[in-house]
Amino acid sequence: MNKKKLYFVQPNTMLGNSIYFPYAVGVLASYALQFEDINQSYELAGIIFKEDPQEQVFDCVKDPFVVGFSNYFWNYKYNLDTAKAIKERYPECTIVFGGHQVPRNTEFLEKYPFIDILIFGEGEIPFLNLLRALNSKLEMSAVCNIAYRDEQGEIVKTEDKFEGVDNYPSPYLTGIFDKLCNVPEGLEFNAQLETNRGCPYHCSFCDWCEYDIPMRRFPMERVKKDLEWISQHNISYCMCVDSNFGLFERDEEIAAFAVEQKNKTGYPDKFGACFAKDKTDRIFRINKLFNDVGMSKGVSLAFQSMSETVLENISRKNMNKDKLSEQLELYHKAGIPSYTELILGLPGETLESFSQGICELLERGQHDSINVFRCEVYPNSTLADPAYMKKFGIKTATNHLNINHCKLSNAIFAGGLEYIVETSTMSSEELVKATVFSACIQSVHCHGLLQCFAIYVHNTLGVSYYDFYHSFIEYFSQREGVIGDTVRRISSCIKNTDNGSTDISYINPVFGDITWPYEEAMLLDYIYKLDEFYNEAAEFLSGFGIDEKIFGELMTYQKQMIVVPGENNSECDFEYDWNGYFTSALSDKKAELVAEPSKIRLYAENVPEDWENYARQIIWYGRRNKKTIRKIEKI
Repeated sequence: MNKKKLYFVQPNTMLGNSIYFPYAVGVLASYALQFEDINQSYELAGIIFKEDPQEQVFDCVKDPFVVGFSNYFWNYKYNLDTAKAIKERYPECTIVFGGHQVPRNTEFLEKYPFIDILIFGEGEIPFLNLLRALNSKLEMSAVCNIAYRDEQGEIVKTEDKFEGVDNYPSPYLTGIFDKLCNVPEGLEFNAQLETNRGCPYHCSFCDWCEYDIPMRRFPMERVKKDLEWISQHNISYCMCVDSNFGLFERDEEIAAFAVEQKNKTGYPDKFGACFAKDKTDRIFRINKLFNDVGMSKGVSLAFQSMSETVLENISRKNMNKDKLSEQLELYHKAGIPSYTELILGLPGETLESFSQGICELLERGQHDSINVFRCEVYPNSTLADPAYMKKFGIKTATNHLNINHCKLSNAIFAGGLEYIVETSTMSSEELVKATVFSACIQSVHCHGLLQCFAIYVHNTLGVSYYDFYHSFIEYFSQREGVIGDTVRRISSCIKNTDNGSTDISYINPVFGDITWPYEEAMLLDYIYKLDEFYNEAAEFLSGFGIDEKIFGELMTYQKQMIVVPGENNSECDFEYDWNGYFTSALSDKKAELVAEPSKIRLYAENVPEDWENYARQIIWYGRRNKKTIRKIEKI
């Protein structure tokens, strides 16, 4: 008997020469095909995992019975076009849409007649039962969490009921990904690892978890076998897709096993995760394990906002702010990179509260890395609820260009990302200013360009970080030159994307034919013309009244800190112990500048000589590891 052909489409975005496995549909397939009745009736005929042209899609898709589409904001328009084309060629084929971009209503069926069935929420059990219904083994109306058209063409939405799996066969181990279509030679895959499912929190901006859905931990044996498979197949990057890795005691064992695999084979080279925010000791131990073997991508300390009003608006509970300084000092002493995440545009945030908040992180000792994300609006989040949007005056725009570090053709979404451009407490103009301010903090401070001066005038002269960087932007916004031109260019780029138009001014061929986030674009422009940057900055810095002798030495020290393409070894003599001063300041201790002659060596290893590879290796790959700042040793 000929089996019915089952296809899946989950296009992911190419990042350089790498791409993630289509894990979501891999799980759907592996779960359904474990059952004998499904295995007897259906065959997995192929998986489209990247945005192939339609002629290549039809080289793979032949006589489909069911095609399932996994939808996210970056691929749903590609999926719509592909689904329509498949339906036109194979009108008897059943088109199924699911995933985060599908609203939990019948909107997609009403708008797109070529879609036959929608699946809501977790898809494993509904998809299994749907295949049984299509095989006449079950009534369609008995399948929960779907919407479909009945024989009269009327749209039917079935019972909304939680049906989540406690386990599923691994798509890695069952060979599901052997069915990937049109795999080019030399393509590198990134892996995803799911050790548990669910989230104990209910942040308004997130659609990860619904209320009253239990957390589920998947069997340790399967988790370890997945890691073994990833290691044995030389997968460089493994991203753990748990909502809060480190939440459970066993996560430490999982981390140790991943390290063990790297020690055996060299893979995975890096392990990324969203870490739990309230298991501080455990998270530290896990990250030390990773850091000791070079697997760490840095530890995230996600605050999202420093405003209590905003946190209340978004149903968010942060770690105690006072504990942040302790955590930062702990990671700093251990040499483990840390980064703090904020979301810009949350309801209740103002230009002042956001700008002061990001500077509060500096005050509390976060000088390594701060990541700021524009607030995105997902269809099934509380943030997308019309009543919620009205309450907080939320206005949005849809942007089709938001993927960084890839070619422009890949950076343009085959979908659309809806994000906040205005709220009742932050106008669109203020949001642009906040974005520029955050880019300045990330590039000029965290990457070291003026970090030494900012710390010195803060600790010694009592100037707040907010006043320092606010005056920096105000000063150069009115002046021509490298600094001012870049600030205005970035501002223009933000305005253009907020207006829905595509602006590619943050692509600079000097640094390769790829897109850059605003803060990295700003940093690259400044380092590319570093001497001009410091000449201009010196005029601004002279306004703080720093002693002339100290100013000269501090400027020399500051310049020598920055890693540039090529040779980065130098020796410097100073009449002040600058290294001791900044070591104390960055360790959150009282720093006093001592008039003591010192000689230091500054160095950085394996720095590319050309700008394109420098941008990739030092700015992109090295962002969370402070690769732009030279190491120092006393002579």
